[in-house]
Formats: sequence, structure tokens, C-alpha cells
Amino acid sequence: MTAPLKTPHRRYNPLLDEWVLCSPHRLQRPWQGQVEDEALETRPGYDPSCYLCPGNLRANGERNPRYPATFAFDNDFPALLPESPVAPVKEDGLLVAERSSGGK
Repeated sequence: MTAPLKTPHRRYNPLLDEWVLCSPHRLQRPWQGQVEDEALETRPGYDPSCYLCPGNLRANGERNPRYPATFAFDNDFPALLPESPVAPVKEDGLLVAERSSGGK
């Protein structure tokens, strides 16, 4: 197969056990739609209602530090918690669930 990422091809999806058609060459079509002028926006340097701005109250109730540059936040509502209280579930094979946790 020559240049599989630039020409039409099929890709196998092992999770669904099916083939998917990919046509990446179609991205080369010329744009004939409307083109807008870029709007000149003036945004404030600080938003007192933004829960990520320096010094503001976060969604989890903590207050942000008054950071002067880029700041990395811990996710207030992460997908995984350090501990999961869920016990394994098996209801007639219809619902099967296990504990899943993550943490620092």
C-alpha cells in the first residue's frame, strides 16, 4: 500500500470487528464557503466570575493563588478518584462493574 494516510483506504477496527472507509484526500478540496473578516475583540485581562482566574473561588470551594503566569490546576472533578467505594457488581450478566480508582 502506498501512502496509506493520503489516499483512500480501509482500516480495520478490531474493537468492533469491522472495516472503516477512510478518504483523507477529500481534505484537499478547495473552500468555497463564506470567509469572514476576523473580528477585533477586546477582552478584559481579568474576569471576576471566572473560576480559573487568579485569586477567584473555584468550583470546589478552594481559592486560586494569585499566579502571574501559566498555572497548572488539579481537576476539581476528575474521572477517577483516589479511592472508589463501589463494590463489584454483577446483576444477571447485564450490569457488570468493578472498582476503578486513580490518584497521585
